[in-house]
Amino acid sequence: MAASLRIALLNCDTPVPNVLAKRGLYSDLFAELLRNTASKTPELSGLELDFKAYDSVKGEEPSGEELAQLDAIVISGAVHHSRTDHRAGVYILHPSIKLFGACFGHQILCHALFSGPGQNIVSAEEWELGACPVDLSPTFLSHFGPVTSNKKNPKQMRQQFVHLDHVALSALPRGFHSIGRTERCAVEGVWKKGRLLTFQGHAEFDRMVNRETVKVFGYKKWGNEFLREALDAVERDDDSVWAASVMLRFFLEEADVERSERFGGNVVSSSSGEELRVRARL
Repeated sequence: MAASLRIALLNCDTPVPNVLAKRGLYSDLFAELLRNTASKTPELSGLELDFKAYDSVKGEEPSGEELAQLDAIVISGAVHHSRTDHRAGVYILHPSIKLFGACFGHQILCHALFSGPGQNIVSAEEWELGACPVDLSPTFLSHFGPVTSNKKNPKQMRQQFVHLDHVALSALPRGFHSIGRTERCAVEGVWKKGRLLTFQGHAEFDRMVNRETVKVFGYKKWGNEFLREALDAVERDDDSVWAASVMLRFFLEEADVERSERFGGNVVSSSSGEELRVRARL
């Protein structure tokens, strides 16, 4: 494959101390995972990946000139509560840039794109911890194929989780699809071809990263038995490499052709009235 991707990695928080000391920032975890996946996946061999990290906590963002050169933006996880975020405006203003969000990134993108005025579709529900199987939707499976690393159930993608907030959506606008669900969480991610991909889980987390994260999150907050069960769940197998290959294939795919119109001086899709409402809010 003779192709290259220019990807901005937005650090929306700092990893727990042991992870930061041994593995670096969330941007480092993503870069390591995506590079390793590209090297291990035959159909992605030769893919060149060019990353640049930004400290979003300090307000660092890609400049207008940089946005014009980007193929994708990755929004990391964070302990913050989700809220409308100006970065979601990239979806409308820069339709050639693919947006990916993990955990917090998933939540802020869904909130910004799908919440109505004065509404927040993200709320604290119950903890989902460790490596859990996501039952993938038929549409997602049809497009990206079976989970080749999960021999026992290739319709399930196992990911590491550590989240309390959940996205609650009864329906999605045309063209957007749920990637799947778990026993605890009904919306484990959203995909729109060539435009948006989110995971509630963490493909970028391996056992070590999630183990240390769960320890910090649970210290003096959870009972000993609850913490022990969570740490046991972290040790289960996951499908991070397959999930990362989905990310890379998403970054490379073309969006479906849609009828567009001028709105506020910018060309935006008119395939969904929701997108126009989003543009008005951002």
